[in-house]
Amino acid sequence: MNLGHNLRWYAVLAKDLLLKPTYRPREFWERRHAQGHNFWTVGRRSFDENGNRAWYDQLAQDLVTEFRADGLDLHRLSVCEIGAGIGYWTRLVRDLGCQRYFGTEIAEPAVLWLRPQFPSYDFAVADAAEVPLPGTWDVIVMMHVDEHIHGERFLAALRHIKAAMTPTSRFFTTYRTEPTPSGLAYVEYHTREDFAAVFPSAWIKLVPRPHSGDPMLSISAAHVR
Repeated sequence: MNLGHNLRWYAVLAKDLLLKPTYRPREFWERRHAQGHNFWTVGRRSFDENGNRAWYDQLAQDLVTEFRADGLDLHRLSVCEIGAGIGYWTRLVRDLGCQRYFGTEIAEPAVLWLRPQFPSYDFAVADAAEVPLPGTWDVIVMMHVDEHIHGERFLAALRHIKAAMTPTSRFFTTYRTEPTPSGLAYVEYHTREDFAAVFPSAWIKLVPRPHSGDPMLSISAAHVR
């Protein structure tokens, strides 16, 4: 990791920890995406671009492995993404053959950038905690987004996701294995139990991590045998 990145990161971290600015999701993410569309915008800021890509890639490999183990062929399945961000996961499902994709993103600058990157896909500027998802989807992904949706808004987003699922849909999301405090105003971590406030526990499956990616859940009524 380079010195310039470290200095930039520590300066931003000190400001966030000392000033504790009020977190207003739309304003926060529009400001970030207006500044650029890279891992500094959406990733772990303690990592540089290469470190973030390696971190994301580990999780992506675990997700692809789970798709295959679960018999999910994206060539014939629809995908909805919550928090499309800089298009990392959009690109992944495109490369896996997804034809029908819808991405929701709270920040308009992100959507304006994503549309020409993925012209065959649909994107909408929408807050998943406030706006129901259109229709139903075979696969729903929400990677490192739950921690930026807080309190009752988090539960509202989960209810919208649940309403967009069929009995065979899969919802993939990152989570924390145990309660974890955060000193950052824009981060609120969630455990399996937090997801179980909306989804039946029997629906919630821990995804194996053969590539050492971050912990992930697969949520589906189809997991009930």
